[in-house]
Amino acid sequence: MERGLVFTGDVVKMVYAVIIDMNKVAYYKGAINNKMKYHVSIGHETVLAKITFFRSEHNSGAQFMMDHDFIFEDTYSEDHQGYALVEFEQPIMCVKESLVIISRLDMDINTPACRLAFYGRLKHIYTSPKYREECLPSLKIFKYKERDGQVERMNDDYTVIGKDLFKKETLIDLFANLKVSLSTGEIGKIEGSFGQSGKFKIYIEDGLHEETKNILAQRKGKDKSKNTESATKIFVNLKFKRYIYDKDKKMMQ
Repeated sequence: MERGLVFTGDVVKMVYAVIIDMNKVAYYKGAINNKMKYHVSIGHETVLAKITFFRSEHNSGAQFMMDHDFIFEDTYSEDHQGYALVEFEQPIMCVKESLVIISRLDMDINTPACRLAFYGRLKHIYTSPKYREECLPSLKIFKYKERDGQVERMNDDYTVIGKDLFKKETLIDLFANLKVSLSTGEIGKIEGSFGQSGKFKIYIEDGLHEETKNILAQRKGKDKSKNTESATKIFVNLKFKRYIYDKDKKMMQ
């Protein structure tokens, strides 16, 4: 045997994926993003792995906690403390708090460039081969999703009808009770669908502003010129979280 490990008990673990904190190597000038595979070195072993970058939602710099919410990152940024989910192509042996070195060993060796990209210490390990199904759903990494539509008309002082936020075939009831904001400042929630064409009802708990009611009243009037329509549009914004490992793809706010 060229290399080996001698240990007692469960000091050494066979892992299929790990979470590390991220520290960029200053001399590395290449891109660091989710679309590339990296060479990962732990102890004496180096294997290929897929990397998913994320950071704390509130960027507090606090200790890594599995029950926190994290924002998915397309690429690594040094502006805040980042983390990486490292998924190995084959399992690897490691010990607690091992140093993990991430490299681009496939770069041209004749190029005068640093091939060590970043490094970090183990924060969490996954020892089950079924970690994706059994464990990753509890890792709350999310992406922000955003949709924009318009208010078509006022139903009463507390309810408006919206459009252009959903397609005709969308199951709008799945979005029921999600908060939306109007470009005039009101906050409301989606009550459900209105008709069969993708329109929906928005309930404004505090009621519409007088200015908003005046704008919608003008649009309801006889003046349907293009200039009037353009000048009095009221937009609806829906913003929610979708957790990337959630099997049910629920929407949260």
